[in-house]
Amino acid sequence: MPATVTVPSERALRPAVQGFVPADLLLVQPTTFCNIDCSYCYLAHRSDKKRMSASTLQALAEFVAGVPAHRPPLALVWHAGEPLAVPVTFYEAAFERLAPYPLRQHIQTNAVLINDAWCALFKQWDVRVGVSIDGPKRIHDAHRVDRAGRGTFDRVMAGIAKLREHEIPFSMLSVLTADTMAAADEMWDFIVSLNPARGVGFLVEEQEGIHDHSSMIGGGKKAAFRRFMTRLAELRARDRSAIRIRELDKMRDHLAAPLGADVAKADNRPGAIINIDVDGNVATFSPELMSTTHPRYGTFSWGNVHTHGWADIAKDPQFQRVYADIAKGIDLCRRSCAYFSVCGGGCPSNKLAEFGTFVASETQHCRFYVKVVADVVIERLEREMGLGAKSRTAVNGATQ
Repeated sequence: MPATVTVPSERALRPAVQGFVPADLLLVQPTTFCNIDCSYCYLAHRSDKKRMSASTLQALAEFVAGVPAHRPPLALVWHAGEPLAVPVTFYEAAFERLAPYPLRQHIQTNAVLINDAWCALFKQWDVRVGVSIDGPKRIHDAHRVDRAGRGTFDRVMAGIAKLREHEIPFSMLSVLTADTMAAADEMWDFIVSLNPARGVGFLVEEQEGIHDHSSMIGGGKKAAFRRFMTRLAELRARDRSAIRIRELDKMRDHLAAPLGADVAKADNRPGAIINIDVDGNVATFSPELMSTTHPRYGTFSWGNVHTHGWADIAKDPQFQRVYADIAKGIDLCRRSCAYFSVCGGGCPSNKLAEFGTFVASETQHCRFYVKVVADVVIERLEREMGLGAKSRTAVNGATQ
């Protein structure tokens, strides 16, 4: 989910330690509970039915008033737990309280609970809906199961049918596991059958939070992912489809950016992503960090909407320690990686999960999302321009 934008490198990559860049994303956790039990979930408290209180919701609205947006309206995403596990009335109250502020409401859902009442809310408030679905039934049901171990595919498709009945556009978000890697054609056919109006995005299964292993770690997985993404690009070109594939299209935009512009990752710049949990605790950087504790850094929240304004967070000594180490990690990436200009320095949560520190460089996320995707997009561009493999260069201009 974290966004990347292309901006002048000096402004994007060297913000003042004591300040924040304007926000690109506000991610809010309405409940810790999730009604399903995915095998790769990183959230430690997904069985806890705690939900955000009315007083925290009010404090959240007051807190948002002090948050500067990079490009208004600011995207507010209800996520991190299943957001539809709280009642429609919660969002009716939330949207009313937040209405005075320039926000665009988003909900990322597993779609199992979508019914007519939810669709009415989405339409009334122009909510952008993202559906988490991993592909056709055999792939989806291998990992996205309920608490009895039963697949959820049919229930997700019933929720999608409701969205279609109410003419509500949606995006598709899929976690890619080893099961998916040999099924590019099957996955593409499924994407086409869904025809998500807002496109499709992918998350590679990662070692993160309480999920301490990944089927995508090990020999041959990087090559398999490259074949998968290459085949998707080929199939989309063959069909002349307008369906947006987030990873490919964002990378193409980054590669086409003006000379001197670097990618700035939202989740390693202070303030670009604001994370607010069910109790109103506030953090920035990777949202996955909110469910993590660490011997050096402690917890990854540095204030609360009930007691702090946005400007207070930067004063916290633990925040400053975290940001100093994240900045060192970004500098390592800048000095060591030919792909830095289309990456921006890596994801802090991945670095911490894999190395136990933010002062690190290449992660699994880098190898898959940046290096492989960049190489796939470059190959497509070369084909379009009629260039051969001998002309291929790295993104920094060095011959491969």
